[in-house]
Amino acid sequence: MVALNLVEALERAVKAAKHLDADGKDAAAIEALRGLARKADAWDQIVDWAIEDASEREGARPAVPANDNVTLAIFFKACDQLGLTPSGRKAIDLKEAKAGGKLANLRDQGTGP
Repeated sequence: MVALNLVEALERAVKAAKHLDADGKDAAAIEALRGLARKADAWDQIVDWAIEDASEREGARPAVPANDNVTLAIFFKACDQLGLTPSGRKAIDLKEAKAGGKLANLRDQGTGP
């Protein structure tokens, strides 16, 4: 079984996301994401241990804790909020473009009055 490695993938995404202030205003949200990534990555290890334990007892079922149905959903929602997904980046771009209005956007592009 190949374990997830969300921690490494998250670190690459945060490093590549130039819009994030990883040491400032976005630090807490990023740290919360790191915790969720560690939790999701650990789940695979817990399942592996349960399967290994069950294999040592003939006919035993793995004693895996109840499925975690929320960690990845929360992780993806938080990624969206930080602009770390395609839809999250699109939402941020739309909000930024609308913030100053059409005149401000034209001025930013050097084509307005």
